[in-house]
Amino acid sequence: MIKFCREHYMLILALSFGFLYSSCSPVNSALSKKFVQDFKVPPGAYKPMPFWHINGELTTQGIREQMKEAKETAGFSGISVLPLASKKNGKSGTMPKFLTPQYLERFQDVLDTAEELDMEVVLYDDNDFPSGMAGGKIGRLFPQHTMKRLDKVEKLVNGPYDFTDSIPEGKLLSVVAMNQETLQRFELSAYVKNKELKWQAPKGSWRIMFFTMVKDSYHKAFPVVDYMDTTAVREMIRMTYDVFKDNFEAYFGTTIKMTFFDDVGFWKHPRTWTGLFNEKFKELNGFDPKPWYPALWYNIGPETEAVRHAFFNTRAELLAEGFPKLVGEWAKENGLKDTGHPPGNYDPTPIDMNGDIFKFFRHTEIPLTDAIIEYQFGQNGHKLISSAADYYDKPVVSTEIYGAYKEKTFDSLMLYRSAMDLFSRGVNFVVPHGMWYNPNEVYISPLVSPDSKKLAPALSAYSNFVGRSCMLLQGGKRVANIGVLYPFAELAGWYRFEAPDNPRQGFYVSPETNYQEISGLLTNDIRQDFTFIHPEYFLDDKYEIKQGSIRLNNQENNQKYDALILTGCKIISVKTLMKIKEYYDQGGLVISTGQLPFKSSEIGQDIKVRDLVVEIFKVNPEDSLFYGTQIHTNAAAGQAIHIPNPNSSNLYEAIKTRLLTDVEFLPNPKLSTNIGKFNYIHKVKDGKDIYFFSNSSDETIETEVVLRGKLDLYQASPHDGTIQHLKEASHLKIKDQDFTKCRLLLKPVSATFWISY
Repeated sequence: MIKFCREHYMLILALSFGFLYSSCSPVNSALSKKFVQDFKVPPGAYKPMPFWHINGELTTQGIREQMKEAKETAGFSGISVLPLASKKNGKSGTMPKFLTPQYLERFQDVLDTAEELDMEVVLYDDNDFPSGMAGGKIGRLFPQHTMKRLDKVEKLVNGPYDFTDSIPEGKLLSVVAMNQETLQRFELSAYVKNKELKWQAPKGSWRIMFFTMVKDSYHKAFPVVDYMDTTAVREMIRMTYDVFKDNFEAYFGTTIKMTFFDDVGFWKHPRTWTGLFNEKFKELNGFDPKPWYPALWYNIGPETEAVRHAFFNTRAELLAEGFPKLVGEWAKENGLKDTGHPPGNYDPTPIDMNGDIFKFFRHTEIPLTDAIIEYQFGQNGHKLISSAADYYDKPVVSTEIYGAYKEKTFDSLMLYRSAMDLFSRGVNFVVPHGMWYNPNEVYISPLVSPDSKKLAPALSAYSNFVGRSCMLLQGGKRVANIGVLYPFAELAGWYRFEAPDNPRQGFYVSPETNYQEISGLLTNDIRQDFTFIHPEYFLDDKYEIKQGSIRLNNQENNQKYDALILTGCKIISVKTLMKIKEYYDQGGLVISTGQLPFKSSEIGQDIKVRDLVVEIFKVNPEDSLFYGTQIHTNAAAGQAIHIPNPNSSNLYEAIKTRLLTDVEFLPNPKLSTNIGKFNYIHKVKDGKDIYFFSNSSDETIETEVVLRGKLDLYQASPHDGTIQHLKEASHLKIKDQDFTKCRLLLKPVSATFWISY
């Protein structure tokens, strides 16, 4: 048995009545016959639908044989046909070529076979990834519609000096002179004539910067579309999505129910720009961006952070209202659901990867998290995607999973480890990566198909495990008592192009940024579920402050937060901070974990940010890391707790000052290694409380679980489909509230559901 840590005193007192170990009896008539049957043999809609990489010459016979094996041997209920471009290393691409008449004939074979086998076909939208290449047609036929890049061409001069220079190639968006010492700036567009700049530089040392938009290069087989240009995206849709509609519309809504897009964003192109950027910036922010372009590279003074926020928020809006919106609208118009993802959706910063992960999924029916590279990579960021789905009240969250895991270390247990970790973080639909038409030429491991000798025997049981889990986890309301403010203003205000200390795309964040570390502490150590709250969306009427709580007023997935965590940041919106203070003034619990903000994401509002922080926390924000833990209470019983150096212990104690949490583990298991996690998720669906407990580690978990409410519980195994009554669950009172207590035993790499009736 593993070691354990910490106990909550109120629950210890309740448990002094003695440990009652549960036993199980067969399910009785409280569960419907259909529910029991469906859980035992889950419907295909909930089972895995993997990528099927088409590397080689498609034949009618080959298609039928592989799809038959996928269904009958692996238990997969659908496939996503992923055509591939030819590789320079000699690896085979897809033949016939993408969207040729011959390719469409073979795709018809796929649909015919799917109908015969009662399978679904996920409509992958391009030839290889990223989406938006249209199989090379965008670059070949419409080069003006391909991705653009923002360049800075800079000259240094010492004034006074009569400066003359020709304009660099590309579309000139701005030209600015900035004094290197005083940071005084002049926007010089008025001095440009006939593609030449003539300007008399005053005394001082000046950077003269030309900001131009040029056609960008590409990192895959073909150039991609300008994702932020709606005219360009519509042309791409005409050349891809509409071709499938013209040929296979009869299958929409039956055999084809879902579309898939891949890596739509800024991967390997952090300076992606678009032609109407200046116009959109002015529309959103109310002022001309041209004098402010140097902030994208340099410190320009006190306005730097606010201006960067304005720039990167504009780019996020342009991306969200470009490709994902138009594809989402096309899918909806054609009776389909769309899923897909941008690059780096789990990374610490979205700024140079996808703009803003919340806004990106605004128009996507099924948000998707990309669980790739290796086990647990990006794990603390996966809740961003399910939190975005929570805000938009979207019942399904998908994952593209296992891509680029190492073949040598990938085994049948890894199938379960990764899946159950993601289920606990809000995922409920699985797209494994994946099957290969020619299994001898797999160039993105691992091979997850009947052709894998080591995995084939395990795939049928795995498919049923996924099907049972997704059947219970799709839809409903997720119960989480804690909201964590997503620090978008900090991420956007900090980021700059070509910073010499930028480690890699997706990871350039300020030293104060710790929201993903807090995510890990809450999920993996304290084991209290939470939801990320976008600071801009927090201002919506959807978030109502009522009786010391924050309520997310959705039709189905409504949530109630009794604590709000402000993670480390220097930059925040005044409006967001004002609503945080409103919550605190009405009796709410606000916890700061790290640096307190003192800069505003609105120009000229820094003093207001400092004053509001002092009013709430009674701490000078610029010195906030030098304090010990501070606790302040107002007349309405609101509490503000500042923890300069958060850890699992002091964060747990802060949460417990006010919360009787929804799920509590006594003792709270402490794993001896980082291989695997012990997690949970609680949903309410069709009037039933559904708890999913997962242990992806190699250790046995044994603990008592205390649940809010007086519950009659059944245990349902996603591994074998059995359902049993937990007879010896006991009921108790804590602070005049009902709770239910029961023993939980989880073997290594296993999971269970508890269901109340």
